[in-house]
Amino acid sequence: MKSNDATQLARLCAGRVGSLIDGKYRLDAFLGAGATGAVYRASNVWAARECAVKVFHHEGENCETALQRFVREAQTANRVRVGNKVHPNVVDCLDVGRDRDSGRYFTVQEFLRGDTLDAYLQSLPEHRMSAVEACALIRPVIDAAACAHEAGVVHRDLKPENIFLVEAEGGGRAVAKVLDFGTAQLSDARLTASTAILGTPAYMSPESFMNVRNGDARTDVWAFGVILYEMVSGVPPFGVGAQTLSAIMVEIASKDPVSLEANGMARAVEWAVIRRCLERDLSARYSDARALQVALDEAFTAA
Repeated sequence: MKSNDATQLARLCAGRVGSLIDGKYRLDAFLGAGATGAVYRASNVWAARECAVKVFHHEGENCETALQRFVREAQTANRVRVGNKVHPNVVDCLDVGRDRDSGRYFTVQEFLRGDTLDAYLQSLPEHRMSAVEACALIRPVIDAAACAHEAGVVHRDLKPENIFLVEAEGGGRAVAKVLDFGTAQLSDARLTASTAILGTPAYMSPESFMNVRNGDARTDVWAFGVILYEMVSGVPPFGVGAQTLSAIMVEIASKDPVSLEANGMARAVEWAVIRRCLERDLSARYSDARALQVALDEAFTAA
């Protein structure tokens, strides 16, 4: 999106503040806009409850597919469950609908106070933490991904910007939640052509660039490897300084990550788990997030 278009869109979205969606969701503050939707801090005036509302605004090519993906994001997140409840480390989607006045589709989620993992890392000295801290922080998210995989859902866009650290009451440890299932792949549905590339390049697995239909739970395992590597070292293992998509793809396809054990940032058992996540050979990578979670637990038990 060009800067002028982005500015115009932001003004349009900000102009909706104060209005009601579907007669009950008051838009209280404009938080930001992406390619398909604008997000607002809102209030359910009927229930007197704070929430977040995302309003669909995509126009142009592939609008129908974008709309299906927008609505399906909420449906997908609600498939990631523990018992009869949405997994506690997945953002809870409360409602989906179409505004009776404007005709625009919208989704409603719980309102989260805190910041993204990306912003948190940027606030740290050298933008990094210990391997022990990183694994403890990310483990609940891995559990959420494991439940997603068991429900036939592959996220496909795991990255620090899509992990939100929710402020804990009383100043306790922040709770990490997974955001944005908009590019998720379901075992029983497909919306994307086989030639499409979805995700954020630096966190995408080699097979994601070659053929999106080959993506399975191991795609998310690769992303967890990249995220853990970045949390421990301060930089992702691939794509640092790369100026083009092709340059990032070449690195991911051919470059071996610098050992976190060799540079003293992780113990051998921790590095072994992260390194296995980043195996280009699918048969050598953990089969899914549950297998990764078990490996992490065993590594810390052994240590």
